[in-house]
Amino acid sequence: MKRVSAFLLLSLFLLSAVAEAGWVDKQGNPIPDSGNMKSVGDLIAQLVITDNEAQVLKNWGTPSQSVYFPTANKIERNKIITAFVVFGGCAIDANGNCDLRMQITVYQPDGKVYSKFPVMEVWSGKPVPPNRSLGLSVEYMRVIIEPGEQLGKYKIDTNVIDKISGNSMVLTSHFTAVEASE
Repeated sequence: MKRVSAFLLLSLFLLSAVAEAGWVDKQGNPIPDSGNMKSVGDLIAQLVITDNEAQVLKNWGTPSQSVYFPTANKIERNKIITAFVVFGGCAIDANGNCDLRMQITVYQPDGKVYSKFPVMEVWSGKPVPPNRSLGLSVEYMRVIIEPGEQLGKYKIDTNVIDKISGNSMVLTSHFTAVEASE
């Protein structure tokens, strides 16, 4: 049986980085869009896949100029893989709040839908992160590939939707499920 769940991030932390109509490197040079990192209008978002959720949350909660995310593209059977969205530039409503949502669909190696999550909150009913900094999604995805489920390359499509501006993008990443080592 598949065990797939979304958890609410209890604490929100902000990254001190500029979100300005597209991704930029430390020197301010534009970074082109890629499958897991895109921009549309002022909205920027990146899909981060990790097998070390605790380290991501610890690093995110440590004030610094940048945050190191231990990423993963391979996961052993019965281990947890987690997907977060890092974002910036969400539009605000009349009350000064964002309404950023995501819909995650995971495809198994044969191309069939493994799981389609309900719409989840990235950042909703909250002010835009201060000082043009980035935010980490409030909700995120966790998946465990259990015995009997397919091994191989899985695809994660994450449709990020700014309900205020109407901007949206699909972020795509992959991970490979392998048999657990003994």
